[in-house]
Amino acid sequence: MQGNAASNSGRPVPGTLSGGCLCGAVRYEIDVAGERASTCHCSMCRRQSGGAFMAFITVPRARFRLLHGTIAGYRSSPVGLRGFCSGCGTPLTMAYDFEPDAIGIVTGSLDKPDAVPPDRHWGAESMLSWLKLDDGLPRLSSDEDPDVLRARQHRPPETG
Repeated sequence: MQGNAASNSGRPVPGTLSGGCLCGAVRYEIDVAGERASTCHCSMCRRQSGGAFMAFITVPRARFRLLHGTIAGYRSSPVGLRGFCSGCGTPLTMAYDFEPDAIGIVTGSLDKPDAVPPDRHWGAESMLSWLKLDDGLPRLSSDEDPDVLRARQHRPPETG
């Protein structure tokens, strides 16, 4: 990416970014052309990331290139497929059924994640109470009740 820095607008500078998983089995490139990036605070993103939120940049599928490896998938809800490395478990992508021509790239899987600053927070109603972000970014509701999101999650069968 040219300069590998965010523009003054807080959006990524157009160019090519590379990324991959922790073990190196999966590598990809994306062409960025001013797309918006965001963080998601929903319970499913928190669980998959193991953190307080997950950051994404969504690009047209035509601008995503898998260089090597295979991305495994897990359908965490009826609306989308989460992609990850089957070897090390690194979260890599999010593909929503209602956006078949787009793919969300997990910002933390980029070689230079600082080049993709978020410009908004999604799922603000699910933001952890102890997380204090004074970044001035808009906090948008997912417009879904947290109980509805939990009910959508695929859960392993109960044993016992």
